[in-house]
Amino acid sequence: MNHSNLTLILTQTTLSQEGKATKMSRRFNQIKSSATAQELLSFAKAIEALTGEHYDTIETVKTEQIG
Repeated sequence: MNHSNLTLILTQTTLSQEGKATKMSRRFNQIKSSATAQELLSFAKAIEALTGEHYDTIETVKTEQIG
């Protein structure tokens, strides 16, 4: 039986006072694997509203257990 997992990675880039770029990511694991891109974007927007952060990059990683 194959089992797949979906992870959503939300990344924001901020600049320090010295002008150095720093990346900070939030990861959400075991998201419904059948979620659509629109559902994932809506979820990311909800997280932005709750945290006050703005994400530059929204990525998904899908893994599948084969054994």
